[in-house]
Amino acid sequence: MKTGEVRKILLKEKLDAVILFNKSPMFQYFVAEEFDHGMMILTRKANYLFLSPLYAPKFPGFKVIQWKRFKEDLQAFIRKNRIRKVGFDASNIYLRQKKFLSKLFKAKDVGDQLVALRETKTPEEMARIRKACRITDMIFKGIVKNFKSFKKESDVAKYIKVTALEHGADMAFPPITASGKNAVTAHHNKDSRINKGFMVLDFGARYKGYCADMTRTVYVGAPKIKDLEIYSKVLRAQKSCIEKAKIGLNCGALYDHAVKMLGSDAKYFVHGLGHGFGVEIHEAPSSSPKSKDTIKKGSVITIEPGYYNPKTGVGIRIEDDLYFGKLGKAEVLTKSTKNLIIIRR
Repeated sequence: MKTGEVRKILLKEKLDAVILFNKSPMFQYFVAEEFDHGMMILTRKANYLFLSPLYAPKFPGFKVIQWKRFKEDLQAFIRKNRIRKVGFDASNIYLRQKKFLSKLFKAKDVGDQLVALRETKTPEEMARIRKACRITDMIFKGIVKNFKSFKKESDVAKYIKVTALEHGADMAFPPITASGKNAVTAHHNKDSRINKGFMVLDFGARYKGYCADMTRTVYVGAPKIKDLEIYSKVLRAQKSCIEKAKIGLNCGALYDHAVKMLGSDAKYFVHGLGHGFGVEIHEAPSSSPKSKDTIKKGSVITIEPGYYNPKTGVGIRIEDDLYFGKLGKAEVLTKSTKNLIIIRR
């Protein structure tokens, strides 16, 4: 995944290598797998994985070095490849790892430059994201089909997790299954019974390391006219933002458009309009107030306006995943219906 771009960073910063540890999202980004132990060393000439003998010796695009005596073997590797100055990802490193690097090298934080590589997606990344979105859509369809069998919000969350596992995925983040007044607050008793009113379902599958992130809001019981009107307003805002989004657009301006669409109800919109995602559920660009980020060719972002009124106990969020390819306009990756689903109980 764009290891060739790392060479440009090495030349620009006059570094001999970039070193990443296994828990860094950048490690996972480059190798496309997760490890319990390991180091990645990206030099100007080749890519290396410094691993214990527990791991298989073959990973595409990397030369694998299986150490027997870690310190001795690493020092021999450093001497052989004349590595003195290295870059690292300061935002994803333990203090002991930073101290370890400082003892061996002159170390410089290049985390921002590395993270910027993830802002646009390759075809391989998009294949995984598309699959994660398809699994997410399938889970939502199953939720609606089986809804009458759920008694508690936690029953819905369990169904989401189990279904993802059954289809070769796991969760991109802990699912939100908040009904009634619970939909207004981020933190509540997850073992609550399913209450009548709007129910926010925010979840996403993670397939081969890549996330999806979708929110649908259903109604449990019989909605009032006011309920239908505010849902329609949020949906119009979401659709309008999708239509407006295009390559080159400032993300702060997109947030402002959502606020304009919500009008007098914008005071109940209490979070950003969206965010990028990939190996992490929150990546650049950010569609938050005053954001200076822009949508680029290859960006994937969410669009998720919301309405949370603590007085009425109404909480609504509608979220889709968008990809910006050659045509410049948004391709909606999450296909689940956004027409309000009413579940009689």
